[in-house]
Amino acid sequence: MFNVMSRRISDDLMSCSYVLNSDDDQPLVMDLTAGFDSRGRLVVAADLYDYENDVCRSSTAAVVNREDAESLALRYGVTYDRLPEIIAGGMDEWREEVNPGFDYVMDCFKEITERLLDEGCRFQIINGGI
Repeated sequence: MFNVMSRRISDDLMSCSYVLNSDDDQPLVMDLTAGFDSRGRLVVAADLYDYENDVCRSSTAAVVNREDAESLALRYGVTYDRLPEIIAGGMDEWREEVNPGFDYVMDCFKEITERLLDEGCRFQIINGGI
């Protein structure tokens, strides 16, 4: 699912909102972030990085079709630029887990993508940079 790369997808996102991360005390950490890419598309990124080996980074992301994300913002009654914040806020209960592992973080990513599908959002799963 993950490709080795030098930059994480979230490194290039704008207006980011933190969703969840795995246990920071481990050498490998996975972060979930929602934000916008340079084309203004909504992106939910799952980034894996290694504190001990900075070269070993990988990313997978759901990139939401712009039209569908704009419709989502209208349904939620928020401006488009608030979507990352809304997604992160919708995952508050996931942050209650103490020292979550990778599987837990990936389950949260899956939950977000399932909610996007339930809302009628089309998206593409990508690995590596956008």
